[in-house]
Amino acid sequence: MTKIITSTFILSFALLFSCEDKSTDGTPGKIDNLFRHWDNPNSPGAAIAVIKDGQIVFTKGYGMANLEYNIPITPSSIFHIASESKQYTAFCIVLLAQEGKLSLDDDIRKHLPYVPDFGKTITIRHLIYHTSGLRDQWQMLAIGGQAIDDIIKQEHVVKLVEKQRDLNFEPGTRSLYCNTGYTLLAEIVKKVSGKSLREYADEKIFKPLGMENTHFHDDNTEIVKGRTYSYDSTSKDKFANSPLNYAIIGATSLFTTVEDEAKWLDNYETGKVGGKDAVNQMYQQAILNNGKKLDYAFAIVIDSVNGYQRIGHGGADAGYRTYAVRFPEEKLGIVIFSNLGQFDPHGLATKVAELYLPKRESSKKTMAEIESDRSLYKFYKGSYCTPEGNLQIVDSTDLYVKFGPQSFVLKPLSDTSFSLFDGYAKLIFAKDEKPSGKFLFVTNDDEVVFIRSEKPVLKDADLTGYLGTYVSSELDAQYEIVKDSGKLVLRHRKYPDVTLEAITVNQFSTPHWWMSNILFKRNSKDEILSFEVNCDRVLHLEFQKQPTSKSGNH
Repeated sequence: MTKIITSTFILSFALLFSCEDKSTDGTPGKIDNLFRHWDNPNSPGAAIAVIKDGQIVFTKGYGMANLEYNIPITPSSIFHIASESKQYTAFCIVLLAQEGKLSLDDDIRKHLPYVPDFGKTITIRHLIYHTSGLRDQWQMLAIGGQAIDDIIKQEHVVKLVEKQRDLNFEPGTRSLYCNTGYTLLAEIVKKVSGKSLREYADEKIFKPLGMENTHFHDDNTEIVKGRTYSYDSTSKDKFANSPLNYAIIGATSLFTTVEDEAKWLDNYETGKVGGKDAVNQMYQQAILNNGKKLDYAFAIVIDSVNGYQRIGHGGADAGYRTYAVRFPEEKLGIVIFSNLGQFDPHGLATKVAELYLPKRESSKKTMAEIESDRSLYKFYKGSYCTPEGNLQIVDSTDLYVKFGPQSFVLKPLSDTSFSLFDGYAKLIFAKDEKPSGKFLFVTNDDEVVFIRSEKPVLKDADLTGYLGTYVSSELDAQYEIVKDSGKLVLRHRKYPDVTLEAITVNQFSTPHWWMSNILFKRNSKDEILSFEVNCDRVLHLEFQKQPTSKSGNH
């Protein structure tokens, strides 16, 4: 399932260090209270900067930049900010368009002729908006057997793109977050400017804005003084290193501080670099081929909260979690960077914003909840799927939707419709069917029909048809399906064996995040020819079943 928000659980730790405070209204103490769980010298933590009316009014560091050497986080600590990097890449493209060196509507093959001709034009604008249909680089690398903590370089993604056979979808018809597109934007910057993205951004953005501790990190061996290290929590008070070895830029890998990021946010107000025309271009939101306008603009999301326009973007790589947001009506900006994988910068930034924003009624109409007929819930309970994944509806006192291991309550809007994630999504069950055979899943970006599925009973003899070796020529990768203790097992030379769980006779789920949903394809004789990976940011990636050979049965 794409575009599903999952909850991030915040653990209790931290240490406060290096506070600069120009506020006089007691707000600093309230911010400290929000970050109190990281007031611990044995924990990773976060740095925060608050910008009001063009001035930094609060900065502080909490927790440790490096646990092994007891180095605290300060406002000058350098973080890898993951997908927040995309704003800078998009802005470089805007600057190059201003210079007349490219057009946002250029076919990307004009600048990168190694991109295959898919029969449909992919423009630079499609890359910016995640509407290109290209498959996502991280997931493709993982499917091919390359671990995300391996060293990953720019050329690895270029080679992936060169061999891509098909698109996820026709460009412009839907939005599906795609890191590949921003890596290619970095390559376009290099092609048309004659400088690497690191060099171009340094010359055109970082130096003019005085961002002295900021660079695109294109060499994983480079020593960076003052950097933070990346961690995951393994239990309440235990942590482990979460390695990050990227030497790839465009989609990620900007190194910066909350103090420097504050200067970047201020440029949206002043237009010091690029002028107001460049800033306004960054605000231009995506419009699909069908005319639907999305919240996503030039690597920023434009929406509203508590009656205020909100403009922001987050990032997550390894143990880094970042978020920077602006509320332009109040000239308020908030930057939170963390080096702990279980940290929730988005949620904390929202709470910090509430300390500064005057109370206002939301401009969005809220969905009025009702007391629905709970006797109907038993008819909604069950498993539902699309070719791209599955979920479960469960009921107890309330009705819940279950995505993998996590469950979220459905809030009734009528006897057949429910809101999810505070109105981000809505589920509408089919009427006059008991049990309900399907429901419509609706978000701002998409509408998807989920069909009820009953888990099949597969006898031992039924399993034989699935067994074999499956190969993707696009990735030069192969998986085996074998039988073990009466179950189908997916096997790859680099990954642990995992059990395939049947959703239908042709659709199965796995614990692998990179291919959690696969769909078998059959011929007219009901013989399996291949399976497709259909999950998250990769769709219709085919693995062909190889001619009969003896498969391992145990």
